[in-house]
Amino acid sequence: MRTLYRWIRRPLVLIVLVLIIIFLFKRLDITKGWFTSKPLLIDNTPLVIKEIKTIAELNTASFYQDIVVDSIAPSSIAFAARREIVLIIKGKVTAGIDLQKMEDKDVFVKDDSVSILLPRAAMRDIIINPSNIETFYEFGKWNNEEITKLKLTAKTKLIQAATEKNLLQTADIKAKAVIEQFLRAAQFKKIVVGFRD
Repeated sequence: MRTLYRWIRRPLVLIVLVLIIIFLFKRLDITKGWFTSKPLLIDNTPLVIKEIKTIAELNTASFYQDIVVDSIAPSSIAFAARREIVLIIKGKVTAGIDLQKMEDKDVFVKDDSVSILLPRAAMRDIIINPSNIETFYEFGKWNNEEITKLKLTAKTKLIQAATEKNLLQTADIKAKAVIEQFLRAAQFKKIVVGFRD
C-alpha cells in the first residue's frame, strides 16, 4: 500500500501545485488585461480526463496465497510404482482499474462539481514466481512440461481464491477512494464517483 501511495503522491503533488498556481493567478487577477476579446469559456472535462489518464493503471488491491497442487501419474519404468508430486506455490494477484479506458462522456464538470464514471476493476497481474515454488513431496521423475501444467493449475486456483475473497470489489472501493482524494486535491467541492456497468 505504501508503494501505491508513493507512486501516486508525486504526480498528485505536481498537479496540486499547478492548480494552486492557477488558483492564485485567478484570485490575484494577474491575467486581467492580457486578453481584450470576449471572455473565453473552457470546458474542464477534457482537462480532468487528461490529468486522470496520466495515472494510467491504478492497482488498488492485492491478494497473496499459498496454493497446493498435486499430481499422480503412472511410472514410465515397467513394474515401478506410480509417480507422485506435491508443490506449494506462493502466488499474488493484483487488481485495479485502467484509467486509459476513460472517455470524455465519463466525466462531467461544472464549476466546482465533478461527476466521474470509472471502468470496473480487473485482475491486472497474476504472478507465480518460480523462486517461490517449493516441492513438498516428490516420488519419481517429473519433466518440465508436467511441472508447467501444475503451475497452470495453481494459477487457476489462485484466480478462483482471489475471486472468492472479493478482490475486484475491494479494488473498486479503493480506486473510488483514491480518485475522490485526487479530485478533492484538485479543489472540487461536489464529487460523485461511480462505475460504468
